[in-house]
Amino acid sequence: MNITLCGAGNAAQTLIALLGEAHQVTVFAPLADEADRLRATSSTHGVTAIFQDSSMHSGRPCRITRNPHEAAREAELVLLATPAFAHEPVLAALAPHLPEGVWIVALPARSGFDWMARRAVACLPQATLIGLQTLPWACRVRAWGRQVEVLGVKTTVGAAVWPPERCTEALDRMEILLGAPLSPCAGFLALTLANTGQLIHPGIMYGLFHRWNGAPFPCEQAPLFYGGVDELTAEVLQALSDEVQHLCQTLARLNPTLDFRCVEPLAQWIRHAYAGQIDDPTSLHSAFRTNRAYAGLQAPVQRLGDGQCIPDFTHRYLSEDVPFGLLVSKGIAELAGMATPTMDRVIEWAQERLGRVYLVEGRVAGPDVAHSRAPQRFGIKLDDLLPVAAAHGPPLPGR
Repeated sequence: MNITLCGAGNAAQTLIALLGEAHQVTVFAPLADEADRLRATSSTHGVTAIFQDSSMHSGRPCRITRNPHEAAREAELVLLATPAFAHEPVLAALAPHLPEGVWIVALPARSGFDWMARRAVACLPQATLIGLQTLPWACRVRAWGRQVEVLGVKTTVGAAVWPPERCTEALDRMEILLGAPLSPCAGFLALTLANTGQLIHPGIMYGLFHRWNGAPFPCEQAPLFYGGVDELTAEVLQALSDEVQHLCQTLARLNPTLDFRCVEPLAQWIRHAYAGQIDDPTSLHSAFRTNRAYAGLQAPVQRLGDGQCIPDFTHRYLSEDVPFGLLVSKGIAELAGMATPTMDRVIEWAQERLGRVYLVEGRVAGPDVAHSRAPQRFGIKLDDLLPVAAAHGPPLPGR
């Protein structure tokens, strides 16, 4: 299969290792000098992925390019393994050169992906859109362009497909390709609300750093990210999850045909996704702290020199998971007339740290909404949202 893989980070390098031996993989890396760096390190010997059971997979790309025509012209499948903010410009660059009938997969889709993507590839009415709830693995680059470590593999990953009648075929093929079980969500609205990154990443960043006084700290005192989840942070995560569950219930009352069974409460999701990898699953707090797939992962920090660090508020845990995650759920809740006090608190703290304005007096009305995927950016109203969402897929189980 001719695959165009977009990106050069943890996920993209893992996909090179998994797919590069059996398929013709073209890497589209348009950002900065990524194509040159990746070409210098992986074009000859490829990338090796090392799993926790010591098994290894190696593969190398057949082409690495910054040229969208060269990257897209023969693509049967496009894999978006980039941050969510890059989805739109990458699709806009590739769309004029892609063949009709191409499949476009976002790993992960994050929230509101279909609203953006269906506009970005409007010139390709036969395209199939596939969104994954999360990456199938927790993975980290150990030697850039040469080696990645797969720290954990999820037991299943939620996924949505547009148009919905292609769901079974698409997910069957993607399971084989990725080597990971996929469970169908009944449409992209459900997938948007099932985005656990929107809860976990901003919620933990808030818990770790909302009391930070602005002073640098010794880098050796930088907290673990998941292992740093204390009881208060777990309460924030639980409250965010509860608001999403309440939102699903509110929308289902407005349109009983909507199916939100793939939107699991966070505590249920982590036990389900990391079955067998959590030593103490009795609470949300203990599940995060004893998840072996999360072990040792540090909170994002910026190094200032002299061994001093500050929190890295530009990290994707805020810069991606707020405008392309939590803000989208907040925007949907606003359309439904539902209060979201914990979402508001976390977003208002995050927007100050990011230097952005998404919420104004508690409403999704700030100037930076234009750079998000909130429904307000697209002019979507509740009456638009519910019928479209109901048409996105058949009730589960889908396969």
